[in-house]
Amino acid sequence: SGVDVIQTGSLDIKSPYVFVGLPDAGLVGTIAVTYLVDKFDMKELGYIDSARFPPIVIVRDNEVKNAIRIYAKDKFVVVISEIPMGPSMAVYFAKSLISWVKKIDPKLVINITGLPVQDRVQIEKPEVLGLATNKDITEMLRKQNMALFSDGVLFGPYAAIIKECATQKVPTLTLFAQSYLNFPDPAASIEVLSVINKILKTNIDLKPLQEEAEIIRIKTRELMKQTESALKEAKIEGAPPTIYR
Repeated sequence: SGVDVIQTGSLDIKSPYVFVGLPDAGLVGTIAVTYLVDKFDMKELGYIDSARFPPIVIVRDNEVKNAIRIYAKDKFVVVISEIPMGPSMAVYFAKSLISWVKKIDPKLVINITGLPVQDRVQIEKPEVLGLATNKDITEMLRKQNMALFSDGVLFGPYAAIIKECATQKVPTLTLFAQSYLNFPDPAASIEVLSVINKILKTNIDLKPLQEEAEIIRIKTRELMKQTESALKEAKIEGAPPTIYR
């Protein structure tokens, strides 16, 4: 597919949970998985590269990094992207990523994304909705009294990943938090992570993320701008918005 998953470290986790955070509405996924990587001091496991990707590298603490990276620690694997993806690139990306993910035999792939709502400014506690490709996971969400994403059209990288997971029979859960469309939304990321705490019975401390919300908004402004233009580009190509309900 012209997209390569390059594993540079060894993975000794059996049946990990794989979290995917890509830039889209409110940068909800990117903020959430970046926090997981920092909080658990995860080790870099590899990266994803392609001649189809724009020529971007990330510089952190004088170190050059790839824009799409894979991290691992304990029972978690995290896929984090710092480049927004157009619709055509998303298909190739999803195929390569999920083919690699299938090899590591994940317990569950968890996609984290934003669900843009117009009256977000009035919402104090964003609601999180779940969409599973597997009846058992849907049942588990029901038992947790969680709202389900029941109707709508999905489009873009997450849609490609969900489709690929269904094709390759990889169990996947997508969590949508109500969010701003083009304003970084750490509050939405916090709500998703607290749902993950409940579902996986983990104890991710979210206090630092609450305290750093303002700094995160400032730090992610540039990525939000790039994401906004990618979302606009998708509309120009005749596609619906990322989520249409």
